[in-house]
Amino acid sequence: MLLITILTPVLFALLFISWASFPWSIKGYKEMGEIVDLGTYQSDEDLSPSILKMITWNTGFFYGEGSEGDGYEAQDEAFYSERLVLAASELKNWDADIVFLQEIDFASSRTHFMDQALTLAKLAGYHFVAQAPSWKANYIPFPYWPVSLHFGRMNSGGAILSRYPLKNHQIHILDKPASNPWWYNLFYLHRYLQQVRVTVGEKSFNLVNLHLEAFDKTNREDQIQELIKLHKKEEIDFIAGDFNMVPDAATQKSKFINGDDYTGDLSFRLMGESGLDEVIPMDIYEKSEKDYFTFPSSRPDRRLDYIFYQRGLKLMKAEVLSSALSDHLPLSAIFQINSPKVNPYSL
Repeated sequence: MLLITILTPVLFALLFISWASFPWSIKGYKEMGEIVDLGTYQSDEDLSPSILKMITWNTGFFYGEGSEGDGYEAQDEAFYSERLVLAASELKNWDADIVFLQEIDFASSRTHFMDQALTLAKLAGYHFVAQAPSWKANYIPFPYWPVSLHFGRMNSGGAILSRYPLKNHQIHILDKPASNPWWYNLFYLHRYLQQVRVTVGEKSFNLVNLHLEAFDKTNREDQIQELIKLHKKEEIDFIAGDFNMVPDAATQKSKFINGDDYTGDLSFRLMGESGLDEVIPMDIYEKSEKDYFTFPSSRPDRRLDYIFYQRGLKLMKAEVLSSALSDHLPLSAIFQINSPKVNPYSL
């Protein structure tokens, strides 16, 4: 009887962990991803645009600061519906052709099972959506206490919204940190490289949207190496997302309020060896570091978000945008991809 009394809660705990952490994925894998065509694209809308504007934005599922758990409070469905309307308004104002999103929910308890990517695309007028689910579990018991704050069922990841047709969608799910306990990794999110090709007029570009490891430097460096291998194999034109790294030239690399420490991290240096350029050159960054901080949104103290591009493409402008809808600020870049349709000297 005593043995049964002891074993019953242990068995219950094991059954709960097994159910809650399904599908039990820890190792990386690759799969073909779907592309949603919203049926609103007209092929003659703009056959040969002169510029291509893009934005990368870690949305933090549009909760705002505290989405990582510190100070998190559950919000009702109306809260997230309103945030998506506001986000769509901001995207319309920024007028980007391609939007790289990270930490966006597709069918999660915490956001009332809204498909945030599809909803945002429809509200903001994007024609194509590629989704990359990277964090799936029946139940996420976080934040740890009280139980009423648990995230619960999780289906979240990255997405690309586009005005132009997308094809060849591939999702590269990356290994979780080996330094984490196995039981922790069962519930921990996968990081990813989301690859897709966009056709803009007569031109085609290879895109990667990503969200890299935040807390384990070795794991993040390994993920950068995987990214560089992919680039060398398939010649990526644009890589955008939350790299969770700071520039080598960053004045501060440790002693942040949340305890993050980037000392000795080789991630940025490895990206510098990729042969790609970044939209904020280091000489510009060093002159006004604070202008390019992207995290946290209300009091930025570091840069975590980047857009890298193939040398030979013509960068026109890049800037960090203002928004209070996430814990990250969006980063925007404009490229000239064709000759201007009008003589600029005649204006």
